[in-house]
Amino acid sequence: MLTDFHSHILPEMDDGASSVKESLELLRILTDAGVERVVLTPHFYRNDEDIPSFLSRRQKSYEKLISAMDHFENPPELVLGAEVYFYPSLSSDPDFDKLCIGHTNHMLLELPFERFHENFFVDFSKFMNRCSSKILLAHIERYLKFGNSQKEIDRILSFGNIRCQMNCASLAEASWLHQKKLIKMLSSGTINVLGSDAHNLHRRPPMFKEALSIIDKKCDKGIIEEIIRSGNNILN
Repeated sequence: MLTDFHSHILPEMDDGASSVKESLELLRILTDAGVERVVLTPHFYRNDEDIPSFLSRRQKSYEKLISAMDHFENPPELVLGAEVYFYPSLSSDPDFDKLCIGHTNHMLLELPFERFHENFFVDFSKFMNRCSSKILLAHIERYLKFGNSQKEIDRILSFGNIRCQMNCASLAEASWLHQKKLIKMLSSGTINVLGSDAHNLHRRPPMFKEALSIIDKKCDKGIIEEIIRSGNNILN
């Protein structure tokens, strides 16, 4: 089952879909691209609210979306999650595991957009030592833009049971040189699953179809099947 592991489609929840109507249009674009399951991952920032408050808001938004899907032909399976911004002490929160994807023990984690210096690695090591969840790193490819190399990425992955998600738009809109780097990360298994990171219909629309086309043409045969397999393993 092809899964979108990163989306901001829940209506009026964060900087994503501003209405139920927009949410439904985003879901239609994804299903047209062959996506059968969508993980709904609104932003969670601990500095802005506590986990119970976030979960309550998310549930209300989810119910609003579900109630509007009666006439949606062949709707995708929807799974609740969160894009959790990294804070060193967050894994000590007693409600931390409630931010995981669906009924799994995997959490979509967003790292700071910066060059990863030694202090970050010390904090991340402590975070992982306390963390009872398995980590799925959001848009792993975006951290390369801040001066981080594959060496820094590999160091992050050495801290535990970590998998990586790539944004479809990163591949679809990449220059030829950057696209080569992403294809290498896909072929080596550094990138395990895909996400649209869709926010809206215009500025940040889903680009799943475009990304799948590039992967099909330029990656080794079987990469898409491996992406589907990895997604099923996480969710099943």
